[in-house]
Amino acid sequence: MRARSRERGFTLVELMIVVAIVGVLAAVGVFLLNKHMFASKSVEASAMIQSIRAAEERWRAENQSYLDVSTAMDSWYPMKNPGRDKWAWVNADGNDADRWRLLNATAPGPVQFGYAVRAGEAGSTPPKLATKEQPAWVASTEPWYLIQAKADADGDGEAAYFAASSYSGEIYIENEGE
Repeated sequence: MRARSRERGFTLVELMIVVAIVGVLAAVGVFLLNKHMFASKSVEASAMIQSIRAAEERWRAENQSYLDVSTAMDSWYPMKNPGRDKWAWVNADGNDADRWRLLNATAPGPVQFGYAVRAGEAGSTPPKLATKEQPAWVASTEPWYLIQAKADADGDGEAAYFAASSYSGEIYIENEGE
């Protein structure tokens, strides 16, 4: 009779091991899901950079120079301090709002990243970016622009940066998924 009762159920140790394994798998799953959600927000920055690039090229086609939109590379639009919140793209209170309206870059909805755009004439020195490392862009003999995006999507105090320029077609990324 004793041998038969052992065969019917699980011991408390076996149940505790199963619960511990399920707990570890759930914790890893939640961590990976959050990481994926934060990384997916980088799609917004890349799409907006492309929209701003197209708007700058339209401006240059009409005016033979790029539009210097922001007063500084840390003058973020549409919000003053990019963080976790989303903001409407058309923001009358945003930094340099009048110049952003002139540029006419569009967003499909609210944005989480803040954007700054500086432009200059051929031979002028572009400003430094807010990123830790400066991309190795070679100055050209043509007018230029720099685009920078910043957000702290997870609110941990460390921002993600995206940057692009008229010097090359690539987008520089620092701390993607932050």
